[in-house]
Amino acid sequence: MVELTAVLPAAGLGTRLRPLTDVLPKEILPIGRAPVIAHALSEVAACGIRQAFIVVSQGKQILEEYCGDGSAWGLECRYVLQPAMRGVGDAVLCAVRDGASPPMVIAFADCTIMRRCDVVDPAALTRLREAYQRYDADAAVLCESVAWDRVSHYGVLAPASMPLDRAEPFLLADIVEKPRREEAPSNLVVAARWILGPRMIAELEELRPDETGEVGVTEAVRKVVRSGARVVAVPLVTGERRLDVGNVRSYLEAQALASCHDPEFGEAVTASLRAAIA
Repeated sequence: MVELTAVLPAAGLGTRLRPLTDVLPKEILPIGRAPVIAHALSEVAACGIRQAFIVVSQGKQILEEYCGDGSAWGLECRYVLQPAMRGVGDAVLCAVRDGASPPMVIAFADCTIMRRCDVVDPAALTRLREAYQRYDADAAVLCESVAWDRVSHYGVLAPASMPLDRAEPFLLADIVEKPRREEAPSNLVVAARWILGPRMIAELEELRPDETGEVGVTEAVRKVVRSGARVVAVPLVTGERRLDVGNVRSYLEAQALASCHDPEFGEAVTASLRAAIA
């Protein structure tokens, strides 16, 4: 099995979650009984990864105070400063300059993949790793289906061909960042987990920032696919769910789902909520 390093981008300011993020970084906000970054670290550790680079910005010392050296998860955690908010691609390059080497898992620290919304599940990340190796791919991306009226919020995948079994991996023909509904090639969107190989890192290093000043993984993927690279997508399957704290709505939904599936109090919480909204 190919050996991987993890990079967890965690430098974002969380402006869509203010005033919560005026007090705490969004990665420290709880989903259920643990901060979301704890779930993300558990996920990569359970997949057999042993080294994680956490990319932070100024003022996020609490992340290092909480995560420490990573030994609580069986990891070696290193902290990398991203001096300016220049996108996920730039965060990856900051980690590379600090010693991270491809192939690497990019695991957004404000999201986690769970099973039944209460158990962190490495199965999706394990399938991503297996597909990356089996397809001899230059990159791999986890994906999920969303409602068509939500596609404009995501990077949307254009499959080269779609397998009959929608749970099977497939190769990408393109990826479109936040398209209008009528222009979306599918309703399959990026689900917060990538594996990037050496060719992808080289492309990120050559990529010019966009009009907002950011270096994006999506644009790098588009370029390598057009030049003949193999990028494989792996769908989430029934029972798996991406929970994130990227905005107020998604955070409230994640917390509600995790609370209702709490192993000790889930049934009581669910009953209380049903009574309250009846």
